[in-house]
Amino acid sequence: MEHFARQHGKKVVVGGVPWSYYRLGAGTAVLWLTGGLRRAAVASVFLERLATRHTVIAPDYPPVLSVAEFMTSFDEMLRTESVDSVALVGQSYGGMLAQAYLAHRPQAVQRLVLSSSGPADYARPWLAAESLFVLLARLLPEKMLKELVSLGLTRLTHQLPQPESTEMSDVIRTVVREELRRADVVSHFAVAADVIRTRIVNPAAFQAWPGEVIVLSAENDPTQSARDIPRYEQLFGRRAEVMSLGQLGHAAVLVEPGRYAEVLERALD
Repeated sequence: MEHFARQHGKKVVVGGVPWSYYRLGAGTAVLWLTGGLRRAAVASVFLERLATRHTVIAPDYPPVLSVAEFMTSFDEMLRTESVDSVALVGQSYGGMLAQAYLAHRPQAVQRLVLSSSGPADYARPWLAAESLFVLLARLLPEKMLKELVSLGLTRLTHQLPQPESTEMSDVIRTVVREELRRADVVSHFAVAADVIRTRIVNPAAFQAWPGEVIVLSAENDPTQSARDIPRYEQLFGRRAEVMSLGQLGHAAVLVEPGRYAEVLERALD
């Protein structure tokens, strides 16, 4: 990760908050929004493969507390890189952010690709749950908090065969232990709560957007459901194309970065 950051890392400061991101490759632009590990460089092998055909912009996530801060910071990254239009790809937690960014700035998005994610028009009762998670993240001892986060994320690898399941679990634990802090966990849940509170993701936001929605779905991903597709189509007001990730699981971008890139490149063509 450190070598990747030295080679491709850039920074912007928005509202006094420094944001790290990576810019690499050449070609049509892709804004890659990573998942709950919050550090895009975890998927450096995949990003370098994607960059053989595309200009890739991939942010890390600092511990901000509102979805608006994410939106204005993504705007600033694209402005800094002189990028007016992107294919927007969100993986897991990044899928929620991608749907919010599309609602925020639809004119900048050619197509939306959602991977290991779900519709972000969450019902209002989820706000209470996210708010409770924020409270717990603020109160629990940090060591216990990190153990719980690691446990929750490693459960998403249990559907993988060995040794991949153990390898991915070790990667997740290492990133949580060495890279994330209490503030990151608070941010994770606070921003999700803000997405619900502000109702930024809603059908009216997408009515005039002319682009395509593509869903990458793994058969063994416990976060995805067949019910997601009708919900996506109702949310976006158009057919969602589904592309299979087979048995690559929720962490496909880490388990098989080459194969994952191949599927994503087909979605971007």
